[in-house]
Amino acid sequence: MSVIAIVFVVYLVILAALALWSRKEAQTMSGYFIAGKKLPPWVVAFSTNATGESGWLLLGLTGMGYAVGVHAYWVVAGEVTGIAAAWLLMSRRLKRMADATDSITVPDVLAARFKDKSHVLRIISTLIILSMVGVYVAAQLVATGKAFSGFTEMTYATGVVFGAAVSLSIHWLGATKQLPGLT
Repeated sequence: MSVIAIVFVVYLVILAALALWSRKEAQTMSGYFIAGKKLPPWVVAFSTNATGESGWLLLGLTGMGYAVGVHAYWVVAGEVTGIAAAWLLMSRRLKRMADATDSITVPDVLAARFKDKSHVLRIISTLIILSMVGVYVAAQLVATGKAFSGFTEMTYATGVVFGAAVSLSIHWLGATKQLPGLT
């Protein structure tokens, strides 16, 4: 077994262990989506950034660094500045609003903040989020296929399917027995 395969298997075991460990917090919708609001801010920050920069950071930024050299650091500087500004200017206020209204999602916060009884704001914001998440997931599957085909003997298509299967399996492992419809 190659070193890459060993590292990958160890990584998958760690992911599976974390998914199983997280089950105890996923007894409710709030626990499943936001860990019952029990995570320290630094964990939320790392999780948010790891999620938002996964395929882009692995392939996009490193490819840009290879193509343009040291000039790619300007992207890093802009990214760090933007993330810091978002956390410093928005995160505390959004958390306070979510806590005050017992909201779990951003559409919940918006509906509560603007007293949206007709649910129009909730529906529009949910549709926007779903469409953007769809594009994001597609981009991550592309990155997964490229990464697996570049680091292993897998074809691009096999890498996409394998990456999707791993992601769905880890999600299922962490969610089953808690939420109706996922068992």
